[in-house]
Amino acid sequence: MIMPFTLSNMADEDLLEAVLPKTAVRELMAEYGSVQQALLQTYPQELEQIRGIGPVKARQLQYLCELAKRIYRANSKLPPVIRGPLDVFERLVDMQHLPVEQFRVLYLNTKNGVIAEETVSQGTLNAAIVGPRELFRRAVRLMAATVILVHNHPSGDPTPSQADIVLTKDLVAAGNILGIIVIDHIVVGKGQYVSLKESGLFA
Repeated sequence: MIMPFTLSNMADEDLLEAVLPKTAVRELMAEYGSVQQALLQTYPQELEQIRGIGPVKARQLQYLCELAKRIYRANSKLPPVIRGPLDVFERLVDMQHLPVEQFRVLYLNTKNGVIAEETVSQGTLNAAIVGPRELFRRAVRLMAATVILVHNHPSGDPTPSQADIVLTKDLVAAGNILGIIVIDHIVVGKGQYVSLKESGLFA
């Protein structure tokens, strides 16, 4: 029986060859092992070094990846209400693929419904500097009752560092002054996460 041709039947590499030369796709596969790894865990500057890509195409690929992530989130059955750390991880699962640390905040209403999601800081391979000013400014404007802090560890190991713990305690204290409760801080790793609240790492 001959299967009808559809885009869903095509392999990842074949889809990528529609926008990149075959030699470039082969080099990407050899270097990173999969399309997901190649596109989600590389900087545009790295892609530029692949023969047949260049700066313009590298930037276009970055934009396409960002669009794909937004479409995925818009069409996925994301929890309208955050019931626990797993809901947070499922909502922000794309963070496990980021090549640098990124710090995001979920702003919630009194019923733990998500009002907004924002990236407040993006850093290096092992640090994303964030302070209370930028974090709580948006919370005040949104009249958020609570916030959930989320950042990733590019190493893949979500074990909180001592710096993570100290930062969390500082932000909890700042939130208490403003009447905005920090209800958890989730550290995202490869396929796993750690909740500082569940781990008893902040009051």
